[in-house]
Amino acid sequence: MGSDNIFEKKKFRKLKELERQKAKKSPYETILIVCEDSKSSPGYFRELIKHLRLNTANVMIKPSRGSAPISIVDYSIELAKSNPYIDRVACVFDRDNHASYQQAINKLESNKSKKPIYKAVVSTPCFELWLLLHFNYTTKGYSYTNKKSAADNLLNDLKKILPSYCKSHCKWFNDLISKIDIAIKNAKQLQEHNNKTKSKNPSTNIHELVEFLLQLNNGGKWK
Repeated sequence: MGSDNIFEKKKFRKLKELERQKAKKSPYETILIVCEDSKSSPGYFRELIKHLRLNTANVMIKPSRGSAPISIVDYSIELAKSNPYIDRVACVFDRDNHASYQQAINKLESNKSKKPIYKAVVSTPCFELWLLLHFNYTTKGYSYTNKKSAADNLLNDLKKILPSYCKSHCKWFNDLISKIDIAIKNAKQLQEHNNKTKSKNPSTNIHELVEFLLQLNNGGKWK
């Protein structure tokens, strides 16, 4: 009897918490963004949401518990199951040389017909390509050279034009926000180039998530 009462109390508390969550929401869609790292990409999206004055009950950002793509996807599914009000889930990770990349993509594809709608938001070699595109259009591929990873080589290029960049803080966000339209234009141009040339390095579809957030308050939909 005692254990039944404890179960009922927990169930009641969970229902109350869900009701509070629902009451806090704005009328537009709810999206969960799960990021591979715990600093730069979640920091960027938090600053963007703040700038756009979006409701944080509608746009939730979580760093993943692991950096492997499949870990990010599994954690996203776990979080979404605990919140029935989530409409969309964005899994933000780098393609890089992760062994579980294709496994993660396949798992997202297998969830395509279910609610919430899952989408992979992937960059090659890393998230910082999106930041670089705020300044320059580039099709330059990045690889391991002179004991530096592809991501390190891209970071060197980024810091030449954004010296304030640092993973541990987002003070550099203010240097980017006025250039967001340029970044979207450059990312779309790169995507077209990659479609024609079958190239994947460099590549990103972060602009699709950013455009969705820009239009979210006005009922924007993610294709």
